[in-house]
Amino acid sequence: MKNIKYTALVFMSMALLFTGCDKSQKKNTKPHSYQTAKQTLRINICAEPGTLDPRKARNLNDLNVIKMLQEGLTRINFEGIVKLALAESIELSNDQKTYTIKIRDAKWSNGEPITSYDFAYAWKKALSPTFPAANAGLLYFIRNAQKVKEGQIPTSMLGVSTPDTGTLVVKLDRPTPFFKELLASPTFFPVHSVTDKAMPSWADNAETYIGCGPFKIKSWKHSNTLIVEKNDGYFDKNDVKLQEIHMSMVSAETGFNMYQNGELDWEGSPLSVLPLDAMDTLTENNQLKTQAILSTTFLRTNIRKAPFNSEKVRKAFAYALDRKSIIDDLLSGHPDFATGLVPKVMGLRESEYFTDNQSDEVKRLIESALNDSSIVRRDLNKIKLTFISREKNYRLAQVLQQQIKANLGIDIELDAVEAQVYFSRISSQDYQITICSWEADFRDPINFLEVFKTRDIGTNNTNWSNDKYLAMIEKSYDLQDPNERMALLQECESLLIDEMPIIPLYHGKMHYVKNSKVRDVVFSQSGGIDFKWAFIDNK
Repeated sequence: MKNIKYTALVFMSMALLFTGCDKSQKKNTKPHSYQTAKQTLRINICAEPGTLDPRKARNLNDLNVIKMLQEGLTRINFEGIVKLALAESIELSNDQKTYTIKIRDAKWSNGEPITSYDFAYAWKKALSPTFPAANAGLLYFIRNAQKVKEGQIPTSMLGVSTPDTGTLVVKLDRPTPFFKELLASPTFFPVHSVTDKAMPSWADNAETYIGCGPFKIKSWKHSNTLIVEKNDGYFDKNDVKLQEIHMSMVSAETGFNMYQNGELDWEGSPLSVLPLDAMDTLTENNQLKTQAILSTTFLRTNIRKAPFNSEKVRKAFAYALDRKSIIDDLLSGHPDFATGLVPKVMGLRESEYFTDNQSDEVKRLIESALNDSSIVRRDLNKIKLTFISREKNYRLAQVLQQQIKANLGIDIELDAVEAQVYFSRISSQDYQITICSWEADFRDPINFLEVFKTRDIGTNNTNWSNDKYLAMIEKSYDLQDPNERMALLQECESLLIDEMPIIPLYHGKMHYVKNSKVRDVVFSQSGGIDFKWAFIDNK
């Protein structure tokens, strides 16, 4: 791969997690241009947050709201560069495995000082074997973190120490070039340790919520509205222009109607979903905005349930699809079709792993699977496609159903369920084939490939594992040469697609509409959105 060295070095750069703003949001350099406009932003987050505890959150909307209310040791700035936030300084040892972090003089929203202990406490609590930390795996770069989470060793052996209230020392298992980037994610945020010990449910209500971010909760009417206001105790308050953000909790359809009626300033990704029927009209009227996102939508198969216990059947399903048609007809042509798991913008490969519409090969694979007795004919007559009951998913499922019928002669049943039921079935492997997606937590191919590292890892749920795949993933952690590392990760993806426990469909983009006066909103390619620097222009 001729560009692999360049792209590998790019991925190691801390500057590329955030994509910044679209052209219409180019940063306004004129001082005080916002001061004559009412600085209230109105958005829709669709539903009541599942949690605003940074250790527990997994839902993207919850994480985006938490970034309003909390702060990390680092934050990605407007230019897309990792900058110090609650960390006043970060020193890295010569072996690239020990970070000595000085905590700046900053305060919680209750006026008390933020200490190194608040960070260490939060991380150790998240790694407690019984604590429901959705993204605890991000902490596994810290020495002994996984063993602590699995209950193999005590928390005292975690590679985190606090020599004093202003110093945090973090030891890693191996050099991690993107660790400063990880420190900007909510999983690494502190919590007010005194409050958490006394009141574990502190994050559930406005009256008890304690944060340290650019905004603080003003009012919270559960399942209705959440209003946050500028936090005048925030260490970087001079960069915060908005006085309030009003968050509605209404359906995407209602939200879009509110936007059209001038009741919202923003609707669509990553906070909501635009109606599919409106996409073409919005595009024609130059109202639709798009933003690249490190995301892949795919079909997850359960390889212990017929007929997907057959690799040949899995490949037949993959080769029978027409991804370009799916995108053009269903998704307005914006996403990129996928034949691999890792988004193409990461440069892991230069060519596709396979082609679509392989009618002859599809028939051969099915007949071969029947002949070698890996499946029987009746297995092909009782296939159920499970997905979360949403408009976009349902339309996608219908197209897949039609294409499989046309190209394989196989009927599949559509099984639309509520999100809670869906995730319960996935985690217990109570399904045959399902529509899934994965968004990156940080900009590196390993964040996609680790999803299927082992059969037992909580993100896998296909029952697939491969010892060679695991060995290559483990080896990649220790490779210092970025060219060699990226080549090895490409081998991992190639092996995954060759055995096909998942069937890639497309790599995504965010779609949204906004009030033209809203400026300086920052996106991340992992689906994050940051309103710290946002303002309403007076022009």
